[in-house]
Amino acid sequence: MKKYLAIAVLGLMILTSCDLGFSGTLGGGNIHRFNCTEENLNFYLDSIEKHNLSLKIPKKWKKYDNWNQIGYGFLKGKVFYIKEKDSSDDEMYYVSVIPPNEKFNKNPGASVRAVFRMVDNKPRWLYLRDLWWFDKATIERKFEKKVLSQLPLETVSIDSPAGEG
Repeated sequence: MKKYLAIAVLGLMILTSCDLGFSGTLGGGNIHRFNCTEENLNFYLDSIEKHNLSLKIPKKWKKYDNWNQIGYGFLKGKVFYIKEKDSSDDEMYYVSVIPPNEKFNKNPGASVRAVFRMVDNKPRWLYLRDLWWFDKATIERKFEKKVLSQLPLETVSIDSPAGEG
């Protein structure tokens, strides 16, 4: 009996020490909520992605836009290429639309879920939840400046990710 109890306790300790992602698959940044329908928000983000040449993914990085193939197609995410002037650092942001939360009568929102960048000379996607707060703040600022500022929509709220605010 003690043997089974020890195995159960050990198993519980292992499970609780892992980040299993039950609360939101990818995690993400702030949720920027807008006064529109989910369909309109998707339409406007898709339009920005298609018509703003500075946000188009360069050919050399197209192969890394593989979210559908790795199982995140259900998020219907969008990938934006972000490059600051006078900088050699370029990144891609994986962004998804967050549906309205009927319980709290909220509007749909958009959130950065992951960032693609070179890490130790290797290309990598990094979940936003795994980055330092300073990196997250910089990414949020760039996302607001380069993408969200182009939306012809009114921002109604900016919600912090679950557990951060």
